[in-house]
Amino acid sequence: MLRPRFIDQMALELGDHDAFASFARGRRAFQPEHVEPKWPRDRVADIKHVRLEVALDFERKEIAGTASHRLAAITDGITTLEFDAAEMTVTRMRAGSKPASFDLDDGKLFVTLPAPLKAGEEVEVAIDYHARPRRGLYFVGPDEGYPNKPVQAWTQGEDEDSRFWFPCYDYPNDRTTSEVIATVPENFTAISNGALIATRADVAKRTRTFHWRHDVPHSVYLMTLAAGEFAVIEDKAGEVPVQYYCQPGREDDARRAFGNTPRMIEFFARRIGVPYPYAKYAQVAVNDFIFGGMENTSATTQTADTMHDERAHLDFKSDPLVAHELAHQWWGDLLTCRDWAHAWLNEGFATYFEALWCEENLGADEFAWNLRQDRDGYFDEDAHRYRRPVVCNRYRAPIELFDRHLYEKGSLILHMLRREVGDGLFFKSLNLYCTGHRGQNVITQDLQRAFDEATGRNLDFFFDQWVYKEGHPEIEVSSSFDDKRKLASITVKQTQQTSDTIGLFRFAVTIALMDAEGSDERHRVEIKEKEQVFNFPREKAPKAVRFDPEHDIVKSLKHKRSREALTVELKCAPEAIARGEAARELGREGSPQATEALKEALLGDKFWGVQGDAARALATIRTAAALDALLEGLKLAHPKARRAVVRALGEFRGDARAAAALAKVLADGDASYFVEAEAALALGKTRDTRAFDALKEALKRDSYLDSIRAHSFAGLGELRDERAVEIAKDFIAYGRPARARVAAIGTLAKFGALKENRRPEILDWLTPLVDDREFMVRMRVPGAFEEIGDARAIEALRRLADRELDGRIQRRANDAIAAIGEGRTRIEEGQRLREDIEKLREDNKKLQERLEKLEAMGREKDA
Repeated sequence: MLRPRFIDQMALELGDHDAFASFARGRRAFQPEHVEPKWPRDRVADIKHVRLEVALDFERKEIAGTASHRLAAITDGITTLEFDAAEMTVTRMRAGSKPASFDLDDGKLFVTLPAPLKAGEEVEVAIDYHARPRRGLYFVGPDEGYPNKPVQAWTQGEDEDSRFWFPCYDYPNDRTTSEVIATVPENFTAISNGALIATRADVAKRTRTFHWRHDVPHSVYLMTLAAGEFAVIEDKAGEVPVQYYCQPGREDDARRAFGNTPRMIEFFARRIGVPYPYAKYAQVAVNDFIFGGMENTSATTQTADTMHDERAHLDFKSDPLVAHELAHQWWGDLLTCRDWAHAWLNEGFATYFEALWCEENLGADEFAWNLRQDRDGYFDEDAHRYRRPVVCNRYRAPIELFDRHLYEKGSLILHMLRREVGDGLFFKSLNLYCTGHRGQNVITQDLQRAFDEATGRNLDFFFDQWVYKEGHPEIEVSSSFDDKRKLASITVKQTQQTSDTIGLFRFAVTIALMDAEGSDERHRVEIKEKEQVFNFPREKAPKAVRFDPEHDIVKSLKHKRSREALTVELKCAPEAIARGEAARELGREGSPQATEALKEALLGDKFWGVQGDAARALATIRTAAALDALLEGLKLAHPKARRAVVRALGEFRGDARAAAALAKVLADGDASYFVEAEAALALGKTRDTRAFDALKEALKRDSYLDSIRAHSFAGLGELRDERAVEIAKDFIAYGRPARARVAAIGTLAKFGALKENRRPEILDWLTPLVDDREFMVRMRVPGAFEEIGDARAIEALRRLADRELDGRIQRRANDAIAAIGEGRTRIEEGQRLREDIEKLREDNKKLQERLEKLEAMGREKDA
C-alpha cells in the first residue's frame, strides 16, 4: 500500500504543506492508555479456495452474487463457522449440497453446519448475498459537480475492508487461492487477480463476464476487482505478461507512468533471487482511489493521478510508487505478515526496495537522497506526533500502524542491516527468508532467523534496539588533535534519555578523516557505550572529521565543526548527501565566506540535491550577497534545483528584488509546472504588493495535479491579504477541482487561525465539509480545524470521528479534538495565570499603599 511520504510528496507539489500533517507539535503517546494489545486472530478452519461469482449494478451501486469458500477444519468437532460480512444482506447459505442456517449480527456471519467436521475434513460453504458498500468496493461516476468523471468500480481490501464487498475471513493470517467471475456492462472490462480463464458475452442482457483465477495462495485483503472502460497497453518482462489499464485517450500518460515496470520486475527478481511469482502483472489506474496504490496480487490498483503529461515528466516520475507496489508482489503478497503488528515486513520492505530501484536506475546519490527523505519523515513523526516500536500490537484500527515508523523507519532498518552484514550476506539472507517462507505468513522472528542462519551471527541486539524498542541514538561528536603525540581523538557520546523502551544503541559506523585535498582516511568503529574516545595516529590534523559520512545510521547528530571543515566537505566530499549536509550547516554559520562557498555549490555542484541544499542555506543567511547568488541560480538546468531556488527566494520577505524575480518567473512561466508553482507560493511569502494580483491570475492556470492553482492558494495564505478569503471560500465548493478545494481549505485555515483580524465565520464555512462526498476534503478538514484551534469545531470533529469509516480520518479527527482541547486548556491555564498575576499586583498595590501610610504616620510622629 502507498506509503505516507508519497502522499506528502503530492501534498507538497500541490502547495498544501499541511494537507496530511498533524498540527500537534509535541510528542504524544501513540495510543491512549486504555487501548489493549491485539493478538493474532484464532482460526478454526483453513480456507483453501474462494470463488466469487458477482454482478455489478452501476446504477444502484450494488454488488450481488455468491461467495463460495472451500475450507478444511483445523480441529475435530467444528459445528460453527464465523465470517466477516459488514453492511450486507445474506439471502441463502449452503454447506456442501445441504442448506445451512446462519445468523448475521454486527458485521459477523455465523454459520451452523449441518454436521460437525473432523480435523482435515473439507466442505464448501456458499453464501448468496448483495450489498451497497460504503467501504471495500467503490463506485465512481459523474454527478452534478463532476459531470466528466468516468464510470468505474474498484475494490480496496487493506487493511480489513474486503468484508464490505464479499463475506470472507478478513484477517491476514489465512491464505487461499481464488477466482473471481464478474459480470459488468458489455463495454466494460473487469480485471482481477491471476490469469484470465475466459470471457463471455450476454447479448440479450448487454453484459460481459470475465473469469479470473489465481492459483498462488494469498490473504483475502489482496483480492481485487476493477471495472470500467479501460484501454490496455501490453508489455512484457521476459516471459511475464505486463499490462497497464487506463482511461481511453491517456495511453501516452500511462506509458510515461508505468513504462519502467518490466525493468523493475527483472531487477527485483535478480536481487531477491526469486522470479516474479504470478501469471501476469497488471496495473490498473482508477479515479478517486483512496490511496496511491494497492499491491493486490498480480493486479495492482494505482491512482490515476500518477499518470502525467510530458511537461510534468521533467521533474516528476511515477517510479517510486510503481516500484513500491511491485516490490510488494514478493514482500507482502508472496510472504505476508501474520498480523498487523508485523506489517513492517510488508511496508518497510516495499519502501526499501523502492529505494533499491532508485539506486539501480539513478545511482548512489539519488539513493542516498531517497533515504534522507525517509529519515526526515520518520524524525518528524517521532518528534512531533509520537514514538513507538516498529513491531507494535496496541492500536485501535490497523490503519493507525501504517505510518512513518512502519514504512520509513522499517526501510531504514533494512538499510542498516545491509550495512551491518554487507551486501552479499544481506541479499543471501533475504533470499533464504523469501524461499523458506514462500506462500506463508511471517513474523519478524522469521526474518531474524534467516539472517542468523545465512550470516552465522547473533543479531538479537540489532532487532531488539531497532524493531522491538523505540527511538534512535542521539549522538554528540567532538574532536581534537594532539600535535605532540600525533593523534586525532574523536569523542562520541550517546545523549538520549534511556528507559525500559529505549536504551544505549550498538552499531558500527565509519569515521572519515579528510585532508585539504579531499582524501579520506576511513576507520570502522563500533559504538556501544554512553561515551567512547577513538584515537587515530596521523601526521597532521585532519581538515574535516566526518562521522557516518554516508548517513547510514538513523540518528540525530550534534557535531560542531568549523567553517573551514564544512567548506572542505562541501567542495570535496564524494557523497552528495554529505555535501548537502555541509551546506545546511554552513547556512547556520552565515558568514560572508560561508555565503561564497554556498554560492559556488549552488552554481557548480553536479547534483541537484546539493544545489537545493545550498539554496535553502542561502535563504537562512538572507543577506544581499545570498540573494545575489539565488538570483543567479534561477538559470540552473535541473528543475528540482530551480524549485529550491524559487522556494528560497520566498524567505526574503519585504525584499523588492526577490519579489520581482518571483513575479517574473510566475508571469513568464517555466518549463516545469512545479517551478512555476513554487514561485507562486514563494511570492506570497514575500508579502509584496504585486503578489495578490499575480496569484489571483495564476489561479486560472491548469496544471498537473492542479499544482500551480494549489500553490497559489498556499501563497495567498502566506500573503495574509483579506481579499483572499472570499476567493478561497468560493473554491471550497463541491464541483471545484478536488485538489484546489483541499488547498483552499488550507488557505482559509490560515486566516481562521490569525490572532489578529480573526475571521470566526471561516469555521462556519468549513464545518459542513465534514459531510463532503470528496474523500480528500474530509481528510483535510481535521487539520484545518486543529490549526484554527476553535473549540466550536469539536462537535463537528466528534461527528466525523464517529461516522467516518476510514481509520485515517478517524485518527485525524481524534487528534484534532485532543489538540484543540490541549490548546483550550493552555488558554484557560494562561487566563488563570493572568488572573493570579493581576490579583498579586492588586495585593501588592494595596500593600504598597499601606506601607506608604505607615511611613507617613511614622514621619508625623517623629515631627
